[in-house]
Amino acid sequence: MHAAQKIQFKKFAWHNVPDNGEPEIRYLRDTFSFEAADLAAVASPPLRPKLDLNDGYLFIMLLFPVHDQKTGVIGISELDIFLMNNAVVTVHKNEIAALKDIAQRMDAEPRFRDKYREANPLKFVLDMIETLSLALYPMFDHLSWDIDALDSQLFTGRERELVGSILGIKRNVVSVRKAMRAQKDIVEEMREQAKHYVGAKAVDRAATVQFERIANVSKDLWVQLENHMATIDAIQETNESLISFRLNDIMRTLTTFSLVVFPLTLLAAIFGMNTTGGMPFVESSGGFWRVIAIMATGMSFMLYWFKRHRWI
Repeated sequence: MHAAQKIQFKKFAWHNVPDNGEPEIRYLRDTFSFEAADLAAVASPPLRPKLDLNDGYLFIMLLFPVHDQKTGVIGISELDIFLMNNAVVTVHKNEIAALKDIAQRMDAEPRFRDKYREANPLKFVLDMIETLSLALYPMFDHLSWDIDALDSQLFTGRERELVGSILGIKRNVVSVRKAMRAQKDIVEEMREQAKHYVGAKAVDRAATVQFERIANVSKDLWVQLENHMATIDAIQETNESLISFRLNDIMRTLTTFSLVVFPLTLLAAIFGMNTTGGMPFVESSGGFWRVIAIMATGMSFMLYWFKRHRWI
C-alpha cells in the first residue's frame, strides 16, 4: 500500500491517499464509515464527475486531464474527495502534478501548511480545486500552439502527413472536454450542499466569492475547449478537402491520359492486323510515318477539345 499522508490542522485533518488499489480501499473502509458504493466508485477507472450526498460526508468525484510528456497524449485522472466537518480525504492515482505539488509543499514548507492552521475543511478543498483548475491553463496554451502549428502547415502539400497530427490533437481535445464537461455543474451543486456538511458559517462571503471564481475559471476553460474543438474540426475538414481535391485532380489527369491514348491504341491495333491488300499505307513507302502523323493529329485534336471544354 502507498503510504497515506495525514496532515493535522486545528479544525480538520487531511488524509491524502495516493492510489486507489485494493490495500488503499481496505484502509478507507477500516478507517472511515464510507458507503460501499462510493468506495467502489473510487476503485473503478475514471467515469464521470459527480457529487453524492451521504450521511456525514459529501463525496465529490472530479476528473482532470494529465499530459504524458513522452507520448504527448492527454489522459484523464480521477480525484475523489470526501468532505466532512472535521476531515478531508483525497484519493487519486498520484498523476496530477498540481496535487502532488500541494502534498509536497505541505511536508516541506511550514509557511504553506500554516495557511490552513485555522481554516475550515471547505476552504482547503476550494483552494485545492482552484489550484488544480488554474494549473490547466498551460496545458490549454500548448493545445492552442499545436493547433496553430497545424493551421500554418495547411496548403503546403503535406496533407497526408498532417492526418496523424490532426487526429492526435483532436483526441487530446476530446479527452480534456470529457474531463471538464461537468466541472462547473459540480462546483455549483457543491456550493448548495456544502453548508449541510461543514456548517453554514463555513460558507461565508469569502467562500461564496471563491465558488464564483472557480465556476468562472471552469466556464473560461470550457469556452477555450469549444474554440479549440471548432478550430481543429475546421482544420481537419480543410485538410480532407485538400486531399480529396488532389485525388480528384490525379484521377482527372489519369482519365484524360487514358482517353487520349485509347484512340491511338485502337489505331495501332487496326494497323497491326495481319491483312494484305486492303490496309492503307501498309505497302506504300513512308506508310509508317503517315500512320504516326495520323496518330499525332488525333492526339492533338483531343487535347485541343479537352482544353476548350476546360476538362484539363
